[in-house]
Amino acid sequence: MHLILIVIYLLACIVCGMLGRRTSFGFLGHFLLAIVITPIGDFLVQIVARPSRELREKLKDLDYE
Repeated sequence: MHLILIVIYLLACIVCGMLGRRTSFGFLGHFLLAIVITPIGDFLVQIVARPSRELREKLKDLDYE
């Protein structure tokens, strides 16, 4: 039973990492943050997280056109 809960928790952490891969923290940062402060807390961090440099530059290029 405990093993199943651990696997589900780690899968939720991986999902948080995947969702946060285009932010400044990246996959690994959000994955580790989700392990430390729970996936729900990490999701709240992702809402206010800054987009990655690549994404900001692409958005800037679109604004100039």
